Amino acid sequence: RPRHGRSLLVCQTILSAAVAFNLQWDGSRPILTTARRRSLSNVPSLRLNNDNGNHGDEAAPSLDNEDWRAFRAHLVRGNKEEGDPSSSSSWAYDSGHVIEPGSIILAKVEPDFCYFGLNQQYFHKSVMLVTYHKEGEFTKGIILNRPTNLFLGDEDFLDADGEPYSKAGGDNQTENFWRIWFGGDVRSMYSDDTEIICLHSIDTDVARNVSEVLLNNVMMTSYEGAIKIIDAKQAEATDFWMFAGYAGWTGGQLLDELNRESWYMVSADSDTVWKELTRQRDEEKSDPRDAGIRTWSALMGLIGKEDEAEALSESFADLTLKEWASDAILFNSTNGSADMQELNSSDAGQIPLSEIINSFSSAPDTLDKIVKLAVTAKDGLAGSLLRGSADDRSPFLLSNQEFHKSTFLVLEDDDQHTVGVILNHPTIKTRPISLPDGSAVDLTIRYGGSFGIPGVTDQPTIFLHAKSKLKEVTGTGEAVGSSKIWICSEEQVIEAISGGSSHRDFMCVEGFSIWDKDSDLEGGILSEMVEGKFELVDPGLTDEIWVTLLAQAPLSLDTLDRNCRLASDAWGVAGKNENSFPPCVYESTVTVSELADDASRYWIEAFLLGGVVSAEGKYSSSFE
Repeated sequence: RPRHGRSLLVCQTILSAAVAFNLQWDGSRPILTTARRRSLSNVPSLRLNNDNGNHGDEAAPSLDNEDWRAFRAHLVRGNKEEGDPSSSSSWAYDSGHVIEPGSIILAKVEPDFCYFGLNQQYFHKSVMLVTYHKEGEFTKGIILNRPTNLFLGDEDFLDADGEPYSKAGGDNQTENFWRIWFGGDVRSMYSDDTEIICLHSIDTDVARNVSEVLLNNVMMTSYEGAIKIIDAKQAEATDFWMFAGYAGWTGGQLLDELNRESWYMVSADSDTVWKELTRQRDEEKSDPRDAGIRTWSALMGLIGKEDEAEALSESFADLTLKEWASDAILFNSTNGSADMQELNSSDAGQIPLSEIINSFSSAPDTLDKIVKLAVTAKDGLAGSLLRGSADDRSPFLLSNQEFHKSTFLVLEDDDQHTVGVILNHPTIKTRPISLPDGSAVDLTIRYGGSFGIPGVTDQPTIFLHAKSKLKEVTGTGEAVGSSKIWICSEEQVIEAISGGSSHRDFMCVEGFSIWDKDSDLEGGILSEMVEGKFELVDPGLTDEIWVTLLAQAPLSLDTLDRNCRLASDAWGVAGKNENSFPPCVYESTVTVSELADDASRYWIEAFLLGGVVSAEGKYSSSFE
């Protein structure tokens, strides 16, 4: 960090070094541009696997006799029910920490923390089937309760060379259509190498030769294996449940998560699995935004956790799960690639500038100047103030919630990257500034972003001010780009305060937010602006925004509400969204904008205060 006697050049050198070193995230999450959905002509790209999903040389277990798990179920349930529990048509029980292929993993909901509400929402209230487990090496499973309304035809599947897959044999010319389930975030339906897993219960020689047995009457094969069974005229496409992607755990990871009570490990019979999968497929008025919560609740009931499931209905994480489902697994049409292509035609690099004018927030008479600055100025966007999107559906609801209604300063924008800092997140930490007379003042440290220099305990601190008179009288700081915001060294801050300036004139920020650019100069913060995630703020509003943010106090439970309100006020200086009828979350009275505000607050509590304290009790069930 800059110390006494170091000039602004040193501050800029540190900033450049922070980018040059492989920057790491600081415990929250890296700032990443959301991946675009690819054209359906490339989704999923099936790389056929001759081992049908096997890992290693272990043989699949033989289940010719009655599933041995039923015997264990009898022992587990025998002390709880009268009569013969094995006579029940379906069963499930909590199997402790026993991890094995065919086991069910149920997500455990923690009401006092919102992790799966803020990240990886698809794991919230998920039901997963373990498809592979080798202790100490790897565990693999598929999410069973995330059905989409997307159907793919055979022409949508690609072979290892990227060509449309040709069915084995070629005698059967019938076009098959496959409903897709979201199976997990690894090699998912939006990756470059989608993995397809098909579940079925077809017990023929052909089926057994291309399948693995997971449970008695539950088998797994690839898309290629499913086509071979169909071409042998032993099944139809509707006899398979097709999953795109999977969830994976490294050696020991799942066990660690079980020890932290993040999951329930469950053994269930095949009737239970097929009952739920069939209901998801055949249920009238099925909507992907339901996100399979009913299936999770049913399994929770079978293991005696129905009270827990009911108590945690319509939680914050339930609503963000529905929003994730709306964004990721709800499609405009189920008719194939044409409509999917339409959904994905908005490529940032091809949108004309005229189509993004509305993403800029400014007075009309300065609009042309601001657009020209954003696109053609030699200094790029350095020195620009941005704010998070004002859209009804915040692009930062499901991830990177720190940018929701944020105020952001671009420090550097060159051919390789954009570097900047968030200004509206005071932390619990302060920076003591020792003055020559022996006194000291404390500056609130603000969270600027998730990146810092690896292995450095004392991360670089950026000092900023926006007081023109201070610059004119004392020459304190150097302008960031062409703005009237100045970056200072610690020595300059000390000199200014010693000369009579208030320490409240300065912001001090730790951490950076960084967007890389590719060889074609695409990417960076401008791509985020084109996507509507950020809006350029009129430079004439800088002083009002700056004064509003300086009124924030060091973060605590007592100052949290006021700090959030001031951050929103600063964001609103550049204009507000005046929608009189904001959209609500699916089957909820909670508006999406309200949910995004809460997500931002919970992010602050979780990552800057150390734990979410205000989520429990706010959201209550309004629908049965």
